[in-house]
Amino acid sequence: MRGRIRQYVLVLVLGLAGVLPAAAVPGPELTKRMDERMDKALERAAGRFGAAGVQAVAIRRGQVVWSGVRGLAVISPPREVGADTMFAFASLSKLMLTPFALHQAENGVLDLDKPISAYLGDDLPGARVVTVRMLLTHTTGYPDVYADPATEPLFPPGDRYDPNRPYTFEMLRPAIREPANPGANFHYSNTGYLVLGHLLTTIAGGDEAFRQAYRDFLRRAGTPRAPLTEQQVTAERSPQALQRFAHGYTRHDNGSLTDFFTAHGARGIPTDLYGLPFTDGLLAGTAMGAGLVLDALFTRGNLLRPETLRHMVTPTPQALRSQDFERSYGMGTYRTKTAGGSWQGHGGSYVGCTAMAGTDRDRGLTIAVVVNQNSAQRPAEVIWRELAEASGGY
Repeated sequence: MRGRIRQYVLVLVLGLAGVLPAAAVPGPELTKRMDERMDKALERAAGRFGAAGVQAVAIRRGQVVWSGVRGLAVISPPREVGADTMFAFASLSKLMLTPFALHQAENGVLDLDKPISAYLGDDLPGARVVTVRMLLTHTTGYPDVYADPATEPLFPPGDRYDPNRPYTFEMLRPAIREPANPGANFHYSNTGYLVLGHLLTTIAGGDEAFRQAYRDFLRRAGTPRAPLTEQQVTAERSPQALQRFAHGYTRHDNGSLTDFFTAHGARGIPTDLYGLPFTDGLLAGTAMGAGLVLDALFTRGNLLRPETLRHMVTPTPQALRSQDFERSYGMGTYRTKTAGGSWQGHGGSYVGCTAMAGTDRDRGLTIAVVVNQNSAQRPAEVIWRELAEASGGY
């Protein structure tokens, strides 16, 4: 995972979808006790990270069964986290972008096993060998764009970093090098997802056409009671979004915090935090938005055909030869074992932002967590696991 990869942040999304039999609906006393357990778990886990701002939600089959907020979106001047506060999703975005790419394959727009030269021409290194499937499964062999001398100075703390200058794919292109043994091995690759985003925008007809097509696709993740809005999931920066955005804070070993939004003179949302061309960390929004997308994908089946979803969550042979979470990586998602269950999801981190979301498909329960603090302790994952442990009664 890259220096830019957005570490695990906890956004808890639990939902009850569909109509359950009357006997399966918890009574008010049980619901109250469960809410209290979740509230205490959030306070206990998030309390380890001081005033860190946290949103969390739990969704089960389309219904929100619990949600919580805590801490400060901005430390100075202080502004508390609310239900509409926006956070960067970092690499959790990979899980949320992958279904869109697979939907294009379902519709015959993409062929997962064609070389990307079929869509982009031969200009990119490896274009005649690397396939769309390799981009989705981290098996391209592309070196890390963010560690390349051609682009490393463009990102913090590089001497050419400017958080007010828009980025383009052309600025990143010089760091896309010849891939090593394409298709042979799993190697987590932000570069692959950057190329995937370039491919998707190209076949859509440009950046705005891609954003519109993606918005239209994600609307299917909403419910009549909880429609998915631009405030909940977005790939666009705006002055309006800035007013709701949680600043990202990096915690150092001595306990001090660095505000990513102010440390480098950003006049708005830093241009490398999310949005195009950063399709390795495309999205921002709320825990509710992330939770609804996972619930629609893994529980309600609103985004992909069952066979496509099965392929998405099946670990690749290359991943099975890897270690830790990578062993279970399919396309844009991996499994996490906790609380006696197997959760399908993804985490993310970038500078001061972390996120984590996962679905226990056996229970139809999704938990999503977003946090505006990043450190070696991985705040989002810590909080998400505590909430997963406390969710047993839902």
